[in-house]
Amino acid sequence: MFRFPTLRFPEFKEEWKPNKLGNLLEFKNGINASKEQYGKGVKFINVLDILNNDFIIYENIVGKVDVDKNIIEKFSVQYGDVLFQRSSETREEVGTANVYLDKENNATFGGFVIRGKKIGNYNPIFFNKLLKTSSARDSITSKSGGSTRFNVGQEILSSIVLYFPSLIEQDMIAGFLSLIDNRISTQRKIIEKLETSMRVSRVNIFSQKLRFKDEQGYDFPDWKKLKLGEIGSFQTSSIDKLSRENENEVYLVNYMNVYRHEDINSNTIKSFQKVTAKEQQIISCNLRKGDILFTPSSETPDDIGHSVVISENLENAVFSYHLMRFRPKIEINILYSNYFCNVPIVLSQLSKFATGSTRFTISVKSFSNVEIVLPTLSEQKVIGDFFSLIEKKIETEKKILAQYETQKKYLLANLFI
Repeated sequence: MFRFPTLRFPEFKEEWKPNKLGNLLEFKNGINASKEQYGKGVKFINVLDILNNDFIIYENIVGKVDVDKNIIEKFSVQYGDVLFQRSSETREEVGTANVYLDKENNATFGGFVIRGKKIGNYNPIFFNKLLKTSSARDSITSKSGGSTRFNVGQEILSSIVLYFPSLIEQDMIAGFLSLIDNRISTQRKIIEKLETSMRVSRVNIFSQKLRFKDEQGYDFPDWKKLKLGEIGSFQTSSIDKLSRENENEVYLVNYMNVYRHEDINSNTIKSFQKVTAKEQQIISCNLRKGDILFTPSSETPDDIGHSVVISENLENAVFSYHLMRFRPKIEINILYSNYFCNVPIVLSQLSKFATGSTRFTISVKSFSNVEIVLPTLSEQKVIGDFFSLIEKKIETEKKILAQYETQKKYLLANLFI
């Protein structure tokens, strides 16, 4: 059986050849130090460094360990070395690999990691991509052992057989995929910059350090200081996730729908959980345009108060007993509603009002006492439009990023065996 990838640069015709990892890497388990040694000293690679990076460089390593020079040399990680996750609770993650690509600084590695010291001839960038393909992952995970926790050892890794082209072809593939990686990295930075701009703008606008002008170039009127209870009312719910006979079927908005800030409208609501509720429950817990749903509880005080705005009247939809509904009794711009409660000045009050020990909650009374500052409707529209524009730009850039990542996934599946 001939071994060729589905996609290939036209100048290469030779068959890819099998090679054991043991011919390319010399394996060793990592440092086991006492807890007092961690947090200072030389940087050492742990499992999260393997999982959270496309490749590993010294700057991105999180952990440090205080060991002597002999240990540092014995457990040194250099350019081109490969790091493997030694164990995992899931078979899918065990043996996950990453390559060290820092030519300037050496590192060390921890006890939950196996180092493959480079002894063979290969392109490290190519090897990194190869080890992330589904065929390479299957070769490793299929040999892992364990029941509640899965493991791979040095012998297993040494026995893994993968297919390699010539070094020249490795270099070509590595260079091509590096271009894709660079574009993905640039795209992520674009998104990060926009998200930072969004966060800074929220703080500056709602602290009124940044103010807009009206259409004639004049200042808008001063903002009014109000309590949420003065401009609307809060409603709790008694609707759970169960279905009962002799009750009406409804769509239920749950805690996680709000916590994840999902878009809730007449189209998306149809994919939500169906439960039943009494007629009076449906009337008191219905959802109208302009309603704001809050998460009134969490395991930590600073995680309370996630909110979502209902952008249109929803038929046959209610909210669960894990949420709280705020219904304004004054007109508030819909776009502005998405932002004015998700700012530090409001969230800090919610955190302060939270009570509890293992799980923190906020009462209707406390929600009602939260102070806000409210601009005029015309300024609300300007602010809402401004934030909405940034969010749409972020979403567009995220779609572009998703396209690049899809392309990369396709290339990884077809440029390798």
